Parts: sequence; C-alpha cells; structure tokens
Amino acid sequence: MAGEYAWPALMLLLTADQLTERRAIARGPLSALADSLAADLEPLLSRDIHFPTAKALLSRVGGRCETDGTDLEFDPRSPHAHRCPRCARMHTGEWHDRWWIYPYQLWLAERALHGATLFALRGDERHAVFSRSILLGYADRYLDYPNRDNVLGPSRVFFSTYLESLWLLSVTLAADLLDTAGDSAIAGVVADRIVHPAVELIEEYDEGLSNRQVWNAAAIVAARRFLGDPARATATLGGLEGIVASTVGDDGTWYEGDNYHQFAHRGLWYGVALGEAMAYEFDPELLGRFDAGFAAPFRTALPDFTYPARKDSRYAASLRQWRFAESCELGVGRGVADDGTLAWALSEMYADDIAAGDTGRARASGEAERHAAPVRLSRADLGWKALLFAAADVSVEPTEPPGSITVASQGYTIHRRDGGSVYVALDWGESGGGHGHPDRLNLLFSHGAARWLDDLGTGSYVDPSLHWFRSTLAHNAPLVDGRSQLRVSGELLGEGSLQGIDFVSAAVIDLAPGVRVERTVVTAADYFIDEVRWWADREVRFELPIHFAGDAEGISFAPRTLDGGAGDEDGFAFVSASESATVAAGTPVLLRAVRHGHAPRALVWVDQASTFFRATGPGQPATDTRRFYVVRCEGRRGVIRTLWPLKSSPWTVEFSAVGVAVRMSDALHRHRSYDADWEVDTGVATGPVQFSRARPVVEVRVESERADLELAVAQGQIVPPQELPVVDHGAAWFSDLTDDQRADWSVFALGEQQYRRTEQNWESAGEPSARVAVCATESGLVVDVFANAPMPVFVPADATNPFDNESPDINGHGMQLYLAAGDDGGAWVLVPELPAPSVRARVLAGWGSVPAPRATWRRVHGGFEMRAAIAIDTAAAGIFGLDVIVNDAEPGRTRRRGQLVMSGAEGEFAYLQGDRHDPGRLVPFLVV
Repeated sequence: MAGEYAWPALMLLLTADQLTERRAIARGPLSALADSLAADLEPLLSRDIHFPTAKALLSRVGGRCETDGTDLEFDPRSPHAHRCPRCARMHTGEWHDRWWIYPYQLWLAERALHGATLFALRGDERHAVFSRSILLGYADRYLDYPNRDNVLGPSRVFFSTYLESLWLLSVTLAADLLDTAGDSAIAGVVADRIVHPAVELIEEYDEGLSNRQVWNAAAIVAARRFLGDPARATATLGGLEGIVASTVGDDGTWYEGDNYHQFAHRGLWYGVALGEAMAYEFDPELLGRFDAGFAAPFRTALPDFTYPARKDSRYAASLRQWRFAESCELGVGRGVADDGTLAWALSEMYADDIAAGDTGRARASGEAERHAAPVRLSRADLGWKALLFAAADVSVEPTEPPGSITVASQGYTIHRRDGGSVYVALDWGESGGGHGHPDRLNLLFSHGAARWLDDLGTGSYVDPSLHWFRSTLAHNAPLVDGRSQLRVSGELLGEGSLQGIDFVSAAVIDLAPGVRVERTVVTAADYFIDEVRWWADREVRFELPIHFAGDAEGISFAPRTLDGGAGDEDGFAFVSASESATVAAGTPVLLRAVRHGHAPRALVWVDQASTFFRATGPGQPATDTRRFYVVRCEGRRGVIRTLWPLKSSPWTVEFSAVGVAVRMSDALHRHRSYDADWEVDTGVATGPVQFSRARPVVEVRVESERADLELAVAQGQIVPPQELPVVDHGAAWFSDLTDDQRADWSVFALGEQQYRRTEQNWESAGEPSARVAVCATESGLVVDVFANAPMPVFVPADATNPFDNESPDINGHGMQLYLAAGDDGGAWVLVPELPAPSVRARVLAGWGSVPAPRATWRRVHGGFEMRAAIAIDTAAAGIFGLDVIVNDAEPGRTRRRGQLVMSGAEGEFAYLQGDRHDPGRLVPFLVV
C-alpha cells in the first residue's frame, strides 16, 4: 500500500497564514517556551530510539509500589527499574516493565509531535530527523503488536482503545506538521502502515457517553482528515457534538467529575481545533459549553488549590501543573469570556510564593493523567499546544478566588469564607455515570490545608481497595440497612445567601427503596450547621458516616463489629478496629481534633437514641488508615444535626426539636428548621432571615433493584414469558432425551446475535456457539448448557487473577446464571472442575438467597455439557426471570475472548462486564 496516500499538505490544525503568524510568535513572545521545549528534546537527539517489542500490560502489580501502593515514577530512560516517589524503593520485574511501556509509548509519540512542531516553527532539521525516525520506527512495527488480551476495547500498542487514540493523535499530527513544513516523504508511509489500520481498529469500538469516546472521536477526525476522507471526519464531529450535548452542562462541566472533566476537555480541545481548521460549523450553544469548560474546574478548587476528589477523581491532585496552566492559556487564547476565574487560576499558577522545581513536562506521558507535585510555573513551562495556540501576551494580575457558588449541572454547592480558606461543600446532584460513586448528599469541609471532612476519590482500578473508595461508607454520606446507596441523582430544594449567611438544601428520593433523605447546610461567618433528615416507609437502619479523624468526648466505647452489607462495594469488609457507644436521644457528642494549626470541634445531636461507632478504614493511599465515625439510628424517620465552629472563640450551643441556638461572644443566632423553610434570627433589627426549602412533588416510592417481571409483562414492557410445563425427566441430560421429551423444554441457540465480543468479532473468533435448554420439574428448574468448545479452558479453584479485580474464573469457560423469582433470586458463576462431573459454584452478592444450584458436567463431542438444578417452588414462582451467559475462552489468552448471552448481545463488547449483569435483561418464564 505504500504510496497510496499522496496529497498536498493538509494542515490539520493551522492554515498557512496562521502558521506564519505562529512562527513569529515562537521567535518572539513565546521564544522562552520554544527554547525550553527544544531543551527537553536536546538530550534525545543523539540517542538511539527505543521501541518496545511487547505491548503494554495492565496488571494489579505493575506500576504501583509493592509496599504502599503509590504510583511509581515514570522515567523514559529506565525501562527496567522503577522508583516509588514515597519510599524510594526501586521495583523490577515483568509486571512493572510491561506497565512502563504504556506511558513510554505515549511519551515517545508525543516527542515526535514536539519535534515536528519545533521543525514547523523554527526549521531546525535535527528536529525533523528525530520526529521522522520515531514515525518510521512505528511504521515498521505497528502491525506486529498483537490486538488481543485487552482491558477496554481493541488495541495493538496498549490495552485500551482510548490509549491507542491518544497515541494516534500524536502520530498523525506529527506526520501532518512535517508534511506541512516540507517533509512530505513521511506522510504516505505513516498513512499506509499506521493511521489507516489504527483508525479502522478504533472505529470498531464506540464507548458512548464516555470521556474515552471523546478521545476516540478526536483521533478518528484527525486520522480520516489525514487520509483524505473529510466526509467521515465531518460525521464524527457530528457525533462529538452529540456527546457534548449529553455530557457537558451549560456551565461547561463534564458529568463524570473533576478529574474526568480535565481529561475529557483536553480531548474536546482536539476535536474543536481540528473541526475549526476544516471550517466545520459547530453548534454555537455547544461550542459555548466547551469554552466554559476551560474555567469550570478552577471554580471548585479547594483552599490548597487542588480539585475535590469527587467521583473517580485522583486524590489531592494539584491544579498547579503545567498542563492545567496550558489549558488556561488555551482558553485565554480563544478569547473565552468568563467571570475572572481563568485570570485568578493563572495568577495562582504563575505566583512566586512556591519554590521552583521540576515540572515533569520532559517526562510527561502524553495526555494521560499522571499528576506531579506543585512547583512554580511560568509560560516557559507550557506545552506544544500553547506554542501553537496561546495568546502572544497575557496579563496576569492577582485576583480574588471564586466565592460561594453552585455548579448546577453537577449538583455541587460550595460555601467559602475568609477569602477562600474555609470551604464547605454539599455534593448533592449528578450521580456521574460509570465513574460516579454512591455518595449523594456527601459533605466536604476544609480549612486551609486541613481536610476535615474529605472525599478520598478513587483507588487503583485494578486493586481490591477500589471497592472501598466506591462505597457509601467511605464518604460523609448517608446509607440505609448497611448497603451503599442506589445509583441515583439528588435534587436541589433551595439555596441562597442573605445577610452573610449561605444556605443550601437538597434531597434524594429513594436513596434506598422507599427512603427519602434531605441534607441542609447553613454557613455563617463563625460556624456552619449540617442537618440530615430522613423518612422511610418501613423500619430501617439509617447511618451517617463522619470521616473526621478526631476524638469523641463524653461517651465510652467498647469493642463491637461495625456490621453491614456483604457486597464488595458496601465497604464494611474494609473496616477494622471498630467499637461503639450508646447515646441517649438529644445528647450532643463532642468531636475534636488538632491538625495544621487548626483545632476544629463538632457537636453531633440526634433526635433519638443512637449508636456511635468509631472505626478505621483505608486512607490515601489505601495502605494508610484513617479513623472515622458512624452514627446509627433505627426507625422510620429521624434528624441528625451537627454544628461545626469555624473559629476558636468561646461559644455555646443548644439543640432542640426545631433547631439550634448558637451563642457566641458577641451574638446569638437562633436557627429554626421547618418543613418548607429555614429561619435564622441573628438579632438584627431587620428581622429573621428566611430560606425556602421547596418540596418536590415526587412521593416516596418503593423500587426494587430487580425488574418487577409480572408488572412489566402486564404493561407490555417486555415480551410474554416462555411457558414451561412441569416434566418428570429433568434428571436426564438434554442431549440424551427423545425429540418428544425435548419439546417440553425452552431451547435457545446462541450464536452471532448473542455474542458479546472482545477484539475479534464472532466470525473471526471461530463462530463460537452454545445451546441453552430450560425446563421445570416438581423440585425446581433445570438449565442444561452445551458449549461448542473443542479445547475448553477451565480455571482451577486456586487460580489468582494478577491483572484486575475480577474473579479469575470469568476468564475461562463456564456458565453465569442469573435468577429473579418473586421477591428473591440468586446469581452464580458455575465452573467445571477436573475430573468431571464436579462443578464449583461462586455466589454473586445482591441477587437474593436462593441456594446455589446442584451442577454437573461432562465432555461431549465438540465441547462440553453442563447441567444445573435450581431448587425453587415452581408452583408458586409465577413469572420469573432467568438469564444464562456462557463464557468463551481460548488457550493462551490472559482474558476471556467473549461471551454468549441467552438474552442477546448483538453489537456488545465483553470488556469490563466481569460477572455483573443487568436484572432488566432477564428472560421471563412461566411454569404451567
């Protein structure tokens, strides 16, 4: 194919006139930036370029300190020795080396882009030679990297499609800039051997409304435009607009939280820059949302200039990083009109009140999130994008930080005091999709560098501690009956600021089935009040974690287990050193601590008898531990109020059924909490301050986590159930029955339309198939499965999974069985063991209490057959739901190849499915 692609310089990002203008700026106002980028490359120009022969590998060990779990430093010069920045231990071995390949490949592709940018602007032939050598090296090797054993979408160089997209953007733009600057020999080779096969691979995998799909779309636009296919590039830009319309709020925030806002917005920048260069007419309203996104993350900054670790965000990630400064500069360069937030953010990043140091830019691994320690920054520390798009000059004057705000599209309200050094926030709204946490009505409180009520963000995606960080218990948020919240969003009841007092109130309907919770935060100059109120349609156990690492005074604790749900993400399995104390109704409990020069106190008051638990759980990193408290109540309703002083002056507090009275040295404030209003009497002549708490029309309703199959059938929402007559031959293998006997079974042939693929489609995977047969007997249900697997892979019971958090048994052949029957159910992974007929069953939490099936298996021609007998009362079952998933594996793979799903899976992918399943997909049956 070499030479198929030949065209004049496309100039994917800049016109000829713009490039001429940028050359003058790079030699003038931004010459220091150009010089520093050239200095980064200088040591590389005389070295041999290293190209890894293996593809990158994600594992539980790789890239993390084996002592404390800290992310290892990335050093592009050190493929076989990797340092922990916390304990300084050097780590070696294949797992770490294969992890290193991931940031290295991104880093190397971006060095090619740096070299091409400098060549286009300054004409130094050495930079062109360097960039060309990297691109030709990849052209020789790209198709040798295997597209298999991936974690999240097809990929050759990496283990996830979006990483391939980041890498391909650098490769494509580097080749285009070389071509634009007169080095046209490289473009056709890169197009033939890299861009064309890579974009076809990326186009296979659409991740929907994900931050990752933003990068996939940007890479497709660049690649298709580079390959001379503007129609497909234009169509992809239309899809990118659809993503923005569904995921970016009017205020510019990305729905998955602060960390993913930064990542997604950088991807959107590529899409917008590429689209504008090809004169694509973006929807002005959507373009306005993109422009608002430059300032959005800085409006929620904590007092220590980090972003809050909401949802799956990294913990304590500093905003004082060169890539965030570059984002601000790109916004200023676009002429984005905001409320002064960008100017404030740049003044913070360019301030000289912090020591100079290594920004980490020379080792930056592309656009992937790897956060560095904060150091003093200047415009010379920015990246190649700023060299091409930043304004020639900017004026940075110190300004005030944002005040109290509500980020409406996120459902996040911040009360700030003392010039931003006091930060109180209620996280009440957008759940956050797959990266969201069950933490609605979470409360945060920071004073300067001290984080008193914190959000710990996320842990490693391949470490079991991730389940803790994704539990409600790990947050300052309410939970019911020991289970993490349902994944629901909250709604605002009211907010406002009057006479120096900030107010916000929000609610979650069905935080658990049939339970409504409201949380109100009222912040004055010297204190804030937190009120949690709850109502239930039955007797429940209501709990409020308070992650405050202080001491409790006036109560006596005794050892007692903090018990709760058994689900991985209920969090209770991670708790240790727990003890409890009983507290009488209306008796305040004093909590106090000292840290960072502050000595906060909290008075916690409950309107009923309660139990206070004190325990420890994982901190950040997860190998650290933190003390926290849990307030437990039981009943149908209740109120928990907490007062937090912000200053150390003398004060007294009186709680009552209707509110709180706060007596300070110079004032008395009386707060009264009504159903629809919150009233504050500060003693001024103008009278009390009133805030409204409007009630949503929605009533408390009971929802099941499983579909109500009978109601769904009656309303025509799903197909009529399969009828199962009761038979007396259910003990026999289905394949041994006569044709007449088989007529009493429901039989499902699983093939192409039921195949959930990974890298290979159904045909390329060898057309895997299975047969599922279901019958009813007097003693229960029988599910008989034949899997067409001439070389079955059975995972032994003692196997471990070194790659991720999934159980190792899903990566071999076996059956996943899901049942919903009346108010109960069950789910199991059934795996054949050698020798036949033994089958082991692993129970999946959260599906019910039906006993595990009795199962056997046998080898048959072409594969194997499994039979599972489920003991339920078929006569009383009514309409029940059932689904069967047959895992498809292949010898020599580290992860399963795909799945055959009885309820259908056409066009779906098996990545990240694990052993989870949507209850709404179960196939309905009726015993007759």
